[in-house]
Parts: sequence; structure tokens; C-alpha cells
Amino acid sequence: MVFRKKANILDVAARAGVSPATISRVLNKTAKVSPELTKRVLTAVAELNYTPDPFAYGMRTKKTRTIGLIISDITNPFFPEMTRGIEDYIRSKGYSLILCNTGSNIEKGKGYVHLLVSRGIDGIIFTSLRIGKEEILSVLKENIPCILVGRKAEGIEGLSYIVTDNYKGGGIAAQYLFELGHRRFVHISGSLDNSAGKERLKSFIDTLKGKGIKEEDIQIIKGNFKMEGGYKAAKEVLMLKPLPTAIFFANDAMAIGALQRFWEERISIPDTFSIVGFDNIKISGLVAPPLTTVSQEIYRLGELAAQELISFIEGNREKVRIILEPTLVERKSCRRI
Repeated sequence: MVFRKKANILDVAARAGVSPATISRVLNKTAKVSPELTKRVLTAVAELNYTPDPFAYGMRTKKTRTIGLIISDITNPFFPEMTRGIEDYIRSKGYSLILCNTGSNIEKGKGYVHLLVSRGIDGIIFTSLRIGKEEILSVLKENIPCILVGRKAEGIEGLSYIVTDNYKGGGIAAQYLFELGHRRFVHISGSLDNSAGKERLKSFIDTLKGKGIKEEDIQIIKGNFKMEGGYKAAKEVLMLKPLPTAIFFANDAMAIGALQRFWEERISIPDTFSIVGFDNIKISGLVAPPLTTVSQEIYRLGELAAQELISFIEGNREKVRIILEPTLVERKSCRRI
């Protein structure tokens, strides 16, 4: 077997008849190069199957073209879809992604922050503030570009974020269920230590009270954004007296967990309860019955987070706060009273 020596930048420069600096300018798009020279460089790159050495690039530029993504729960279908949006965009820009899953463990999250910083990461995308404000502030102090996606940056000045309008989304769910004729409600909340859980809860209550629903007819059961949390909450719903007729879950994962418990108890949905979720993850349209949900653009959230972070890395230091609009997706998990 004959092993062919991997082409380096000098080989490409010799094949194209240009300097190594011109190769670098074309591939890294750091300066304008004539169309004729650009074509010669790209032809040589293709012929020699040349791939730049990221380590060498990092040594020269003090950048690794690597972005860290810290998520809290890889088992929640929301995060893989958002991650796909992030990865697709950063790959299109020549960056690589390091994925860190904390499992909602604060100490694990802190460890990942320190690891990424020590590896010379170019930027970090956070999906939760549970990691700890001190760690995020330390990243900002080191002047490492970072952005929060899916949550608002409460209490941290200087941190950009991309988020869906969670307050509006909770109101959409309340309005829809009220218009179907429901008057006894339960909300299975998400974790209330972040803006998403708090705003969905507050808007749901505010909207219903604004329509004259009494406080005793709006029950709150604390959840955790996990399928098992929804499964457990379903048991608590069945113990309420009187039973509600409508349930709003703070995310689809919990709603799907509850559907499993209701199926085991032979409770018909939507005949017994009308159910609305939040997120519109892919599986929400495949469960039985298909889940009515407040939809957010999950892939777009990730794509925008990556886009803004790379813009920040490459010189645009303006803080951004982008809020996307939620919409209602009607399926078969609700009925009119």
C-alpha cells in the first residue's frame, strides 16, 4: 500500500503559481483577490485535495475556528433540532462545533466552560443560565464572544440573546383554550429559574384572569421541561378536585410524557382533557393524538444564534437581542366544550 503525502499550503502555492499568502487570503477571505487568481487557487486546492490545518491556523491567528455549544438536556428533542441549526450555519462558514451536554448539572456546566476557555475557543453559545452567572461573566471578562439562545439574559449585562416571545406564547395557549369554551385550567410549568418558564406561566395566568377566570380555576403544577416530569405531573392532575378540562404544558416534551400516562390510565384525549404544548418539536405531530402546540422556530433560533456569534467573532461587537414570534399549530389534542 502506498501512502500519499498530504498536500500543504506550499504545494498548493506551487501548483497555482502564487504565494502562500495569496492562498491564505483566498481561503480565509481576509482580503480581495482577483477572480482569475481565486480560480487558480481553488482549482489547485481541488486537484490536491488540500484541507487547511486548523492547528496551524490557530497558531498564526490566535483563533481556532471552533465554537462551543453548551446545552442542558440532549434527551429533550428541542435541543437536537436547535443544534442542527447552529451546526449547519457554522459549517457553512468554515467553523467547527464542540457540543457539551450538562444534563442540567451545574458543576458539569462550569467544568465545560473552563474546558472550552482553556482550549482557546473562539466563541460560546449558551442555552441556559444555570451554568452560573460567575462563569458566564468570566467568559465576557475574557472578551470571548458568547450568546444565549432560548432564554433571556436576566441579570447579565452585555450578553446577547436570541429568544422566542415566551410571554406572547403563553397568552396564545390561554386564548385558544378559552375560545374553545374551557373554564377550568391547569398549567404544568417548566423550571421557573429561567425566563422561558416564568414568562409562559405568567402570560397564561394573566390572559385567563383578564377574561374573568377565577384564580381557583387556574391550577399550577410545577414541572421540569422533561418527559418524565410531564408523566409525573399527569398523575397529580388526576388527583385534582374538580378535574380541569384543559391543560397547558410549558413544553411539548412534558405534554408527550403526560400523554403516555393518560394512555396507561385509559383516559381519552381530548375527550377528558384538551392539551396544548409549547415548542412544536418534530415528534409532537406524530404522537397520538397529534399535539396542538405553540410553535417556535427552533432551527431558526439556532441558525440565528450561530450567525450573530460568528458576526461577533469577526468584528461586529454590537450586542443583539432578537425576539421571534410564536404561532399556534392546531392538531387533534383539543376539543370544543
